[in-house]
Amino acid sequence: MAEQQPGHDTRPAPSRQLTELLSRALLDEQLRDRLFVDPEAMAREFDLPPAESRAIHRLDRRKFEQTVARLRWG
Repeated sequence: MAEQQPGHDTRPAPSRQLTELLSRALLDEQLRDRLFVDPEAMAREFDLPPAESRAIHRLDRRKFEQTVARLRWG
């Protein structure tokens, strides 16, 4: 087993489903709205594992929108 390097994150890598959901939400305003209005439905639709389902409930919309703006305008 590989040793953990100091300062490295020990969280597991996100699932393919979570990566797809967040990537699409960055680009698609309607999907983004659905994500924040009904995260439980989005978790089911993207078949997220329970831990990731809980994580999307904790997303901060204001910060997410700031990320969208930074990506859009650099």
